[in-house]
Amino acid sequence: MSYLLRHNPSRYGIEIDEYGYAELDRVVSIIRKRFPFIDREFIVNLVEKSSKKRFQIKGDKIRALYGHSIEVEINYPTITPPQILYHGTNVTSLGSILKEGLKPMRRKKVHLSKSLEEAVRVGKRKGLFVVVLKIEAKRAYEKGIKFYDGGDVVLVDYLPPEFISVHRIDL
Repeated sequence: MSYLLRHNPSRYGIEIDEYGYAELDRVVSIIRKRFPFIDREFIVNLVEKSSKKRFQIKGDKIRALYGHSIEVEINYPTITPPQILYHGTNVTSLGSILKEGLKPMRRKKVHLSKSLEEAVRVGKRKGLFVVVLKIEAKRAYEKGIKFYDGGDVVLVDYLPPEFISVHRIDL
């Protein structure tokens, strides 16, 4: 569902509007081709009961809330961040991050984790050798960086290197 709504809806004939919404029944029909046991009720329950707020359903439409590589307009509410956030990545990215800061790369925003455990989990998806970066979020906020509520993640457009340090490296 993430791939369909965040990255390549047109590959499956899914039309999304400028805010990232697609017809829920169309998304369900595409998913059912691979997972025949999934129905509309399953998807609705999944979205409503998930502790990770990755998707939103309004009426007969569904959208991913963050992580897009396609052009969508989602107005995230700004927040005052906690003192510290984390970012999980791989060791090969470390040098450029410490030099150039955190950039959204192929996504629209940089994703920051609220917990160390979540950052480790994210880092493991990016490579064998995990680096967890400590983000001085409150200090960055006080210097004018805007932080956005992305549900289970905190989002920024860009984070300069002065607010980033290495918390731990798992080799």
